[in-house]
Amino acid sequence: MAAAPSDALQLFWWTAPGHELAAASTQPSACIAVDPQDADRMYAGQALFNTPALLGGQAAKANLSCASCHSNGRDNMHFFVKGLSAQPGTADVTTAFFSTARANAVQDPVKIPDLAKPGKISRAAGDPALERFIRKLIVDEFSGKEPSTATLSALGAYVRAIKACKTDAPQNRGVGDQFTLIAAAVLGAQDMQESEDRATLHLLVRAIRHQLGLIYERYDAPRLATERQALLDSSRKIEMLEDQYDVASIAPALRNWQRDFNATLVPKLIASERHSLYAPKPLRTALPKQATLRQ
Repeated sequence: MAAAPSDALQLFWWTAPGHELAAASTQPSACIAVDPQDADRMYAGQALFNTPALLGGQAAKANLSCASCHSNGRDNMHFFVKGLSAQPGTADVTTAFFSTARANAVQDPVKIPDLAKPGKISRAAGDPALERFIRKLIVDEFSGKEPSTATLSALGAYVRAIKACKTDAPQNRGVGDQFTLIAAAVLGAQDMQESEDRATLHLLVRAIRHQLGLIYERYDAPRLATERQALLDSSRKIEMLEDQYDVASIAPALRNWQRDFNATLVPKLIASERHSLYAPKPLRTALPKQATLRQ
């Protein structure tokens, strides 16, 4: 499974001490402006945005994705890594930890931007500036593999779609967040199949398995052993698709897998969510243990 189970939630690696409960239970709200003509590509971008495999290198080893800094496509006021952050919500993007290409030997953390707000890079439809910028982040800032044109197009479509909500209050995290991203990856796979983009299809399979891993680490109570085993089994069913050469077979296989997943496992996960670390009470109980493990 792409997200390896551990005794501590992965997000605590890049969460400021004392911010664990807020980071694990809430996230910024985001409203996605979906263009019906480009929906599947946008969904592919949303799934890739939440996939450590996209960045590769040290980021992937640490299970960091674009969404680690830009939670729900926004910012992350809880983000903090010793040596990379000056204070919560900041990160040094010119550090040799991720890449020597942009390393400047100076600790100069900057505030993590909110992608729902206008930035220095044009996001106008048809302007390739955003895709060029995203490519530089992946290749130069994180030493990731050269992304395909379709991958960049998908990421650009997702970033352009991120909007602030009218009621811009934090929203609760839940297992439904992972279901949403799994569905986005399956929808995106259809678009990438039509583009015959094998590399991005493989990334989308990894994206699904990563989301299953995030569910797995939250369902860590002894009473949830059946659900955890089912998650492992479900992940293994699509593992071989990560290297599948036949492009035409990947998207249909994922749709068939999703049909079974939604019918057999999703209802069980929803029914037992109250016992998982998505639920406030179990999460609060687990936090002292999690804090000790981080020391």
